[in-house]
Amino acid sequence: MTLLSTIRHDSVFRAGEYSNYPIHIVGAGATGSRVFMSLIELGLTNISVYDYDKVEAHNLANQAYMHEHIGVPKVQALKGLASMKLGIAEDQLPMQFVNERIDQRKFNGFLFLLTDTMASRRQIVDAQDKGPNSELFQIFETRMASTHGNVYHFSPTNSVQLQRWYDSLISDDEGEMSPCGTSISVGPTASLIANLAVWEFMNFLLDDGCATAQLDVFFKPMMFSTKDNI
Repeated sequence: MTLLSTIRHDSVFRAGEYSNYPIHIVGAGATGSRVFMSLIELGLTNISVYDYDKVEAHNLANQAYMHEHIGVPKVQALKGLASMKLGIAEDQLPMQFVNERIDQRKFNGFLFLLTDTMASRRQIVDAQDKGPNSELFQIFETRMASTHGNVYHFSPTNSVQLQRWYDSLISDDEGEMSPCGTSISVGPTASLIANLAVWEFMNFLLDDGCATAQLDVFFKPMMFSTKDNI
């Protein structure tokens, strides 16, 4: 179901060819809110977003939200943004917006794993079916500091890919913090990392499952490195 004109990119990506694939975004923060907006701009609508936070003033500098959204649940704010982007009423949107914490739910289709903590990400992956009958195709996960970020992509049913992802996990105490004790998040970094994750998703669909297992991006100085999937 396409609700906006996509003629400017239909020669590259035709959303209608992938409308049956469910897409789940867990975490609607710096990368999650931008991933959502990029996906709907591609013309995709079979999307569910999960988050239990409200928009705070400090979110406006690095997330997709507006000043009017302060104090509003993030998923409700995204519903409003989608309504404005697509030009239809909120209650007519085909997406799902879930205002609750997600840690044990099993997913199908594609999962963008973008929660605030590494512990919650591990917990969500632990809960997924990993056998041959799993309905979850691929997981895309991003990590971010002030001047660099990473995009990971793996199949939960591929034991080698899965273990490599588990081995890459760090503790939440290792994240970059500001002098005042808050995590650092820079808007341009979040925007670029989010859209690189969307491109990895697109590459997987467009190139018969070919996408990079790990993309490392450094912005100061500018450098890129990749690792291929097995």
